Amino acid sequence: MKLLIGASNIKPNVNYPVVAIGNFDGVHLGHQAILAETIKRAKLNDGTAVVLTFEPHPRRYLKPEETFKLLNTFQIKTRIIEAHGIDITYTAEFNKAFAELSPEAFATKFLHEKMGCKEVVVGKNFRFGKDHAGTLDDLIRFGETLGFKVISPEPVIVEGRVVSSSEIRTLLLEGKVALASKMLGRYYTLEGKVIRGDDMGAALGFPTANLRLPNELIPKKGIYAARADFLKTDGYGTKDGVVYIGSKPTFDKNVLSLEVHLFDFSKDLYEKRLRVTLIDWIRGDEYFEDKAALSNQIQKDVDKAKAVLARK
Repeated sequence: MKLLIGASNIKPNVNYPVVAIGNFDGVHLGHQAILAETIKRAKLNDGTAVVLTFEPHPRRYLKPEETFKLLNTFQIKTRIIEAHGIDITYTAEFNKAFAELSPEAFATKFLHEKMGCKEVVVGKNFRFGKDHAGTLDDLIRFGETLGFKVISPEPVIVEGRVVSSSEIRTLLLEGKVALASKMLGRYYTLEGKVIRGDDMGAALGFPTANLRLPNELIPKKGIYAARADFLKTDGYGTKDGVVYIGSKPTFDKNVLSLEVHLFDFSKDLYEKRLRVTLIDWIRGDEYFEDKAALSNQIQKDVDKAKAVLARK
């Protein structure tokens, strides 16, 4: 996949561009349906499957006072998009000039003149232009005038809920990683570098790797059955384990941390980069009267996580 960053790099010089537009945060099943339709339409017309996305996320630009965490970093998002078979991803800067474009100007100046769109694929709730004033019906109307088709796949439903980035965020913040994973079409992952910790896990008999918290959404505090992959070739492969997300109330800590205990593994992981995959929820973050009580509970967590992972 060709990745081009910056509006200046967007030019109408590809064959029959079929363009999927969106933020694609999480690249969930709904997004995947849009990508699949884009690729199908491009192949039918011997064309080019294109994604148009934005950086930063418009919500971060328009509401900087909010603490808005993404489901994926930009790098992970584009990596997933590439894996689905898109030919080109354009990333436009979402800035003041872009935010001020009227719906008609976006369709005319950007989609028609700048990109040369032949077909556009978007979700049913797609909004565009200044103040999100443009609707799907508006885009269809502009397309009829400017000469591009608009396709909008039906929403994807999982367990009676419409799949969306906001729904997945809610589920993760509730600790419901299994259902969130169904909506994503893959398990939720966090990536980060292992940093020095306080060695409390080792003192309890369960050494942990402390990850630098990534700049993305951190699920609800608690214990999760998990798997970890090493992002560089270290010969370790994938390892089962448990993840702790919390502030260590037993030890009076007030700083959120993410720690991974890998089963039957004793290598030094300092400075290694890990991809941690959350498989299922085990329990919430709790206070224990002493280290012995906490150690006993961790052993129960490990046993439960092993049972969960054996079924996955």
